[in-house]
Amino acid sequence: MTKKTISIAPNWKTTSEIVIMVLQNKKLDAAGLQNAFEMIREMGTKLDYANEELQKLQSTNNEEQ
Repeated sequence: MTKKTISIAPNWKTTSEIVIMVLQNKKLDAAGLQNAFEMIREMGTKLDYANEELQKLQSTNNEEQ
């Protein structure tokens, strides 16, 4: 029997919409606000990493041509 993994992680747009909804919640406590800020920072870090990797791939492809 083979195992199959299915990712249910939301995409970046959906994640940003969730964070926006959290920030718009008038009942948001300090911990929730801090969590939203941490999520935004994490998203930024991952996007920076993805951009760096894309630039590396692009420069590698340009060198091979």
